[in-house]
Amino acid sequence: MSFHQHGDENDGLITPEAPDQASSAYGSTKLVDEEAVVSKPGLPPNFVWIELSLFANVFLSGFDGTVTASTYATIGNEFKAANTASWITSSYLITSTAFQPLYGSFSDVLGRRACLMGATGFFIVGCLGCGLSSSILMLDFFRAITGIGGGGLVTLATIVNSDIIAPEKRGNWQAFQNLLLGFGSICGASLGGVIADTFGWRWCFLFQVPVALAGILVGHHFIHDPKPTHFHLSSHALDRIDINGSVTLVLSLAVQMVVLSLGGNELGWNDYRLQLLFILSLALLALFVAIELKTSAVPIIPPVLLHGAFSYIILGIGVLVGISSYAYLFILPLLFQIVLGDTASHAGLRLTIPSLFTPVGGLIAGYFMSRGKNVLFSLVTAGCALMLLGNTLALFIDTGVNKWLVGLCLVPANVGQGMIFPSSLFSFIYNFDKQKQAISTSTAYLFRSIGSVWGVTGSAAIIQRLFVQKTQQELANLPELSKKQIATIVHSVSKDISVISSLRPEIRAIVVSGYSTAIKRAQLVSCLCCLLCLVLAGLKKAFRVRSRSSYD
Repeated sequence: MSFHQHGDENDGLITPEAPDQASSAYGSTKLVDEEAVVSKPGLPPNFVWIELSLFANVFLSGFDGTVTASTYATIGNEFKAANTASWITSSYLITSTAFQPLYGSFSDVLGRRACLMGATGFFIVGCLGCGLSSSILMLDFFRAITGIGGGGLVTLATIVNSDIIAPEKRGNWQAFQNLLLGFGSICGASLGGVIADTFGWRWCFLFQVPVALAGILVGHHFIHDPKPTHFHLSSHALDRIDINGSVTLVLSLAVQMVVLSLGGNELGWNDYRLQLLFILSLALLALFVAIELKTSAVPIIPPVLLHGAFSYIILGIGVLVGISSYAYLFILPLLFQIVLGDTASHAGLRLTIPSLFTPVGGLIAGYFMSRGKNVLFSLVTAGCALMLLGNTLALFIDTGVNKWLVGLCLVPANVGQGMIFPSSLFSFIYNFDKQKQAISTSTAYLFRSIGSVWGVTGSAAIIQRLFVQKTQQELANLPELSKKQIATIVHSVSKDISVISSLRPEIRAIVVSGYSTAIKRAQLVSCLCCLLCLVLAGLKKAFRVRSRSSYD
């Protein structure tokens, strides 16, 4: 699929084809000369087997990224750590976010095949470790290991396909890859709860191992680095990889997670230890920025891409969309399980039909983008508006609401996500010439991924803090409960939400009401992020901010 965009004074976006992501940083030399690829009749031998290996990884990346949405509460209950269960997802997102931009450079130094085997190997070890974990800390650690591998699954699939598929055909394969990634996400979000209730939550991770093993075995046999290109591991080659920036970004996001997890939960917000951690996270973030400005390696976030109001607007929208979409995805199953009384499987299945509308939104965006004029930023704005509508409608989901009506309330947000993800991505990458389009792609994904980390961790922190505060206040109105009993109830429910069903009816009603209020407040934050997206889009229109497309 090729996207043609004719520039005008508002958008100024035009490009003849999708960006070539075979370059490292992706920013690098290519494995295969483009002219050679174009002149080759047909596809390489064993092409079907290569694609089976790559697309197995793409599906698993989508599946694993959302499989914990409807199961993290169940997992938290088992380990008596429901108040820190968001780490199960956040630890994966952090390492995936930091390592994803590095795989292009790694694949230039070590070779595509070695990197693909390594990424899939990390993913397998991580999934195995998650399935065998005996504590929440062990699970979080292996989720981080899974993220190291998961960050490369889609990136390397794109790079390998760019090596073996002629440029004029890559768009169609990229579109299919995106659909498969979306399908994996739908399966993870909707079937994770079913697997957890039927086989146990550990099988959400263990079921992925044989698929990944099949992919790595097929890839090992059929994927080879094209000759006569040879890869040499040297200090000079490694200098091109931004390891320092990646490590600093991981540490900064991890410390932010600790602050959000402990703040108002284990430690008061005015606790000096929490304040020191917050200062440390800011210092690490400042160090990351300094490294990116001065590094001689291929930076994770190239400063050259951060010039001009348009870049700040579209990347700001990307961060806000990441926050809103992941907060939305992980708040809803909690709402279904606590307020509506669903099991994990029912909570996941409620997401099935709405999730099918995410690729519908993508198809709508693709249709209008292929037709031409002045549509990219209009699609961004429309996607923001639909996400705001969907998040607002979700505020009215409560007990007694018809289940079909609940599903309909969720549809607009999913359509909006499907529209805004590709349109905001292409709005950013078409802001640069062809030589920078690959690296601008990874930068756009990085900003959205950072927003995803904040969305999961931030929404969990808001829910936990407001739940404790409101529930303690309401329970204090019951004269038969002492302060110690109230503290015990709140603490036990925070650690294990399954305790709610064993509480006395009047106490249970207060606890459920406390969670309902806290969840709705977190949803309001998600709505606010969507509203800010619209504000940024409005600023772009109001001040007629133009992109710097080289194709004007």
